[in-house]
Amino acid sequence: MRRGLLLCGLLGTVGLAGAAPVASAGGEREARDVLVLALPTLEWADLHHGATPELDALVDDSAVASLSVRGIGSLTEAPEAYATISSGARAGGVAESGDVLQVEEDFYGTAAGDAFRRATGEEPGSGLVSLGTPAMVRRNASLSYDAEVGLLGRVLAAQDIPRAVIANADGTSVLHEGSIDRTAGISLADDHGRLPGGAVSADLLAPDPSAPFGVAYDRDAVLETFDRLWAIGGVVLVEGSDLARVDRYRPLATPAQQERLRRDALRRTDQLVGGLLARVDLATDAVLVVGPYPRGGTVHLTVAALHAPGQAPGLLRSPSTRRSGYVTLVDVAPTILDQVGVTRPEAMEGRAVERSADGGANGADRAEAMADIDAAARYRDRMVAPVALLWVILQAALSAACFVALGRRDQHFTDLVAWSALSLLVFLPATYVAGAVAFHHRPGPAYWVFVLGLAVLGGGLAAVVGRRRSDDPLILALIAVFGLLVVDMVVGAPLQMNTVFGYSPTVGGRFAGMGNLAFGQFAGAALVLCGLLARRLAGRSYGNLAALAVLGVAILVDGVPYWGSDVGGVLALVPALGMVASRLSGHRLRWRTLLLWGAGTVVSVAAFAAVDLARPAAQRTHLGRLIESYADNGWGSLATVATRKLGANLAVITSSLWTAAVPIALLLVVYLLWRAPGRLRVVRATIPEVLGGLAVVGFLGFALNDSGIAVPGVMLGVVNASLVYLAVRSRPATQRGVPVG
Repeated sequence: MRRGLLLCGLLGTVGLAGAAPVASAGGEREARDVLVLALPTLEWADLHHGATPELDALVDDSAVASLSVRGIGSLTEAPEAYATISSGARAGGVAESGDVLQVEEDFYGTAAGDAFRRATGEEPGSGLVSLGTPAMVRRNASLSYDAEVGLLGRVLAAQDIPRAVIANADGTSVLHEGSIDRTAGISLADDHGRLPGGAVSADLLAPDPSAPFGVAYDRDAVLETFDRLWAIGGVVLVEGSDLARVDRYRPLATPAQQERLRRDALRRTDQLVGGLLARVDLATDAVLVVGPYPRGGTVHLTVAALHAPGQAPGLLRSPSTRRSGYVTLVDVAPTILDQVGVTRPEAMEGRAVERSADGGANGADRAEAMADIDAAARYRDRMVAPVALLWVILQAALSAACFVALGRRDQHFTDLVAWSALSLLVFLPATYVAGAVAFHHRPGPAYWVFVLGLAVLGGGLAAVVGRRRSDDPLILALIAVFGLLVVDMVVGAPLQMNTVFGYSPTVGGRFAGMGNLAFGQFAGAALVLCGLLARRLAGRSYGNLAALAVLGVAILVDGVPYWGSDVGGVLALVPALGMVASRLSGHRLRWRTLLLWGAGTVVSVAAFAAVDLARPAAQRTHLGRLIESYADNGWGSLATVATRKLGANLAVITSSLWTAAVPIALLLVVYLLWRAPGRLRVVRATIPEVLGGLAVVGFLGFALNDSGIAVPGVMLGVVNASLVYLAVRSRPATQRGVPVG
């Protein structure tokens, strides 16, 4: 009865926490005019090389960050980028999104005017119209991201804040059909595609035989337009359209021409920026610099910088990333609203950025550090596939070697297989330690020599130190896997960023806490270690308690918001703990027990949510933000997250390398059942209590994380190496007086 009352009380606390009103970011700052410099393809490596003195001076005096522009897909192009800015959430674009037109006197009688009326049922008004926006709104309504294209424009309009866009990346040539590219207009248009101010017409361009498509911005025309719009105030976005034009021209130029054209475009854009800044009062106005998308066909981090009154230079962060020096494209819209003193609507996924740290002695140092982050991220992304492939191949080779070792009496070969199993386990923490070394600045083989050498050395060290007992080397190797991740989480997860089994800012799914691949190995090591300790300490009064403490530590480290902040991991580990605890205590699993541990899972997540919600809004993790979203939007927000995760999980099953790791581990078990049942009984006698826990974590880890099959794939890799070690180091059951049949 008491347990029931306690459980109800905790669940009631969760309900109150979820229903409590949550303050939104923004709305407390004094309103100011905002100039948004949208500079497509601009990377940190472009700055401080002589072509951009005006931009260099601006960002040196600003708070800066690497901008992750990852949207729904792996490649972000102009339509997706400006739709994401428009909605403050990851959004998809449409092919005709570049058709942003100027409303002239004769517009109403044109085909474009008729198309606008048919799409929206309204008149276009004055200013600009984005003909692709209505189609974009409809498309995003069918996606699992809840992006409301036009939301930023709608919120600004509701507050009577003027908004305008200046952009024209049009271009034609003999070899290239004429195209209209004024996509930047989407960013501040409302959901009907209407934008009251701005200019996108050909009047912004001038002939230039040396420029892509033979045209370039007419600097005087752009500045004259800006003077008119800036006098009205509000939010004005000016696109560096020459950079967009040169990027579209790349297929028509040689590599040498591409570099020359890009450098020329950077110079022209920088001169335009200088003219714009001369018209802005930096003491009272804000300037936001963003690179909305990278060069075509590439995955890069771009530039983000905010110069605001009263703000010192340094590094930016956002609640979306919770890591200094990193912000995301979904943060742009909330940041604009924050600067004009408007509360961010809950439908926006992003959060306003803020200055968080100094980040270097001067602006050049910060720019160099940001460029290095981009280089490290791209290096990490290139290394993920080969390292994962090697891991899977080594797992298969280890299983094959185990088959051979069990079929022959060669102690030296058996020792080699056992050492290889230990080394394969140590391989995992070795990849994280490699993150502390800047291998993107070193020759290609250096990474492999370091990681493989450290793995072999670590496996040998575990074998030597733990040689007195057969299980101790495996315990030491698992402690290396588990312990390094525990320490990494507690100190802020520095080894997760830009490591192959961690996460990458170019992917943009996670910037802090426990990554999905890390969770797979973390959970697998914790469960196997729990079983080994239970056997090692059997007969002692504290044996089972010490074994379960490993899982308790795992749940705490994985779930605490300022450590692992991994909701899916907690949802998987708590039921596994319940199953293991029931087996260790000798109790049968009943429906009542399952329900009790299910309730315990809810209480655990609720406790972590309460801790998260007690922190300032800017420091909350995705768990706290999910509760906020539920409080404002009900079950629909939870359904959206669940649908998105399920879709992502199913999509990667047939394309992920980690899918191959699952049958490898199962094949080893089948072989042991067939050819060496005595060995399997010894293994079962070693870790019988954790087998059900492993199954629970594998299934829930797959179901609850975006990486899907990768979570059980990595976990089973840990289990597979552990089984191989136990199989070759254990005597068959018949040799110990245990009947096999």
